[in-house]
Amino acid sequence: MKNKRPVLGLITLLLLLGCQQENEKQIKSDSSKGISVMLLGVYHFSNPGQDSYNTEIDDYESVKRQKEIKEVVDLLEAFKPTKILVEFSPEKQTEIDSLYNLYLENQITLKDIQGGINEVYQIGFRLGKQLDGIEVIAIDHNGNWLAPYADFIADTLVFEDYLKYDSTYAQSVKEKNNLFLESSIRQNLAYLNEQEKILENHNYYNNVAIKVRDTANIMFTYQEKNEEIDGLPYQMRSFDFNNIGVELVAEWYKRNLFIYRNILENSEESDRILVIIGSGHIFYLNQLLSDNPKFKLINPIELLTN
Repeated sequence: MKNKRPVLGLITLLLLLGCQQENEKQIKSDSSKGISVMLLGVYHFSNPGQDSYNTEIDDYESVKRQKEIKEVVDLLEAFKPTKILVEFSPEKQTEIDSLYNLYLENQITLKDIQGGINEVYQIGFRLGKQLDGIEVIAIDHNGNWLAPYADFIADTLVFEDYLKYDSTYAQSVKEKNNLFLESSIRQNLAYLNEQEKILENHNYYNNVAIKVRDTANIMFTYQEKNEEIDGLPYQMRSFDFNNIGVELVAEWYKRNLFIYRNILENSEESDRILVIIGSGHIFYLNQLLSDNPKFKLINPIELLTN
């Protein structure tokens, strides 16, 4: 009886080669369709203290941290973006362009820029330079942040769910701070961009803040005393404070809608766009972009865990 193994092996090899070629064709076909977007959720390297709870960071200008930033930039370069969109307001675009051009021409370093430790410069400018000066575009939108009012109402009326979340989240931020101090920047960004962490961040809006109501009209009583709440003057009578939780979530969603609109306006067919933005924005932006057939989302985890 003749040995059939060489024939079977040849057939198997041909089938495998055919499948590989088909997969390569599919990858090339997919990459040529639509706009690829990578949403990179970040924490603020400059620690501006603008959030309710802020990540504490060490010296990101140190040799160790600068090496880690370079590692992240090198990994992101593999995505081959054609544009980099950052969390600065469009009103700052002229300033960004001026600084970026000087940086590209080696006339200034990131240390020469006021606030140059910010992730927009450390990741955005560095990556843009490594990619031959691709555009860095500001897409943020300033919105009304109503959390201090929700905090005040929840504290005054003793909303147990809110206060329990507040205490639990404060402890988790401390734990995260310790983790971030011990881990590399690549590891920190990978942690933030895990689906579980994105959902945990969104939980505040989806299950906690939205329930807060001013059932006793304390905001209006407080306003009559002409005082402030957490340093913020009560000047927003257009908001329905009896449903402050819904107002808070709506304002946050509205801010992300503006950011999404700015992404749309700065996107062209076959673009590969990297969006560098606070991790709290990722849930809604992911949802909005996923609902648009023109966009194809690329998960940064694949690069950050490489």
